[in-house]
Amino acid sequence: TAKRVYECLGLTLANRLGADPRFGHHQDEEMVKFQPYSSNPELKYVNVDTTSKAGIERAARLGLVPSGMADIIFAMDVYLAADQLFDPDHKGRILALFRNPVDRAVSKFYYLQTATWERTYRPEWKDMGIVEWATNHNLDENFIVKKIVGKKLNDPVDIADLIVAKDIIRRHFVVGLMTDMEESISRFNVILGLNFEDTKGKACKKQFFGDKKEKKGDKKEKKGDKEEKKEEVTADANAENGEGEGNPGANPHPTLEEGSPEYNVIAERNALDMILYNYITLLFSEQKVVIDAYASMQEQNVQL
Repeated sequence: TAKRVYECLGLTLANRLGADPRFGHHQDEEMVKFQPYSSNPELKYVNVDTTSKAGIERAARLGLVPSGMADIIFAMDVYLAADQLFDPDHKGRILALFRNPVDRAVSKFYYLQTATWERTYRPEWKDMGIVEWATNHNLDENFIVKKIVGKKLNDPVDIADLIVAKDIIRRHFVVGLMTDMEESISRFNVILGLNFEDTKGKACKKQFFGDKKEKKGDKKEKKGDKEEKKEEVTADANAENGEGEGNPGANPHPTLEEGSPEYNVIAERNALDMILYNYITLLFSEQKVVIDAYASMQEQNVQL
């Protein structure tokens, strides 16, 4: 995940781990940077949780952004984080990873059946079919649009909200796609001024994205070996916050084939999110030109 890449690169993060009671900083009345694990001194966090409303409000009260202690702030509620944490004197850049809304919903459905460490653990979902869940129990339809425009999960949204969400993302976001993580993280690094090609950067890149030679070999092996599968198994991170704090492993689960009845049910119930996601994929392609040009300018400045 993105969080683990930036842990590897040695950045100081603001995320749920920072206010975990295990580390004794969840009731601090001032900003503190600390290393949660003595066995991994490169892992650095600040003592706030920016993944919840209460955590963001506490971070604002303690002065997270003015302190300058965090290199990256991880938050699911971008609207709230931007409103509470930043001001005209303390600005930031929004780097956002997006995933197909159907894939996100499916991952959430399976993940929360077993994620005992999550606040939103739902063991009762184990006995449901995914169509029943999507129709009667999924309370965050059109989740992305709602989060971008600052609406609550039980608020209705319409085409006007979609238009606003598109405009906000176009003007303020550097977008990444979970289907192209390596390229997305590379773009984020350009914006953050990080080097993915020095010794440390290359080691982290290889750890999370593999070796280029290995990838070429994999492509040769897979070429001409396509198997038809009605149910494919994937492994990804926490569907709720993208990180899976309580589970350092993956979340293996069945996926839905695009165009299948189950896929279509979820897509229809998240129609605005599907339109927004398609727009984001187009924006992802368009931003490549701008970010590549920015990277070239940085390289020229270094040479000078």
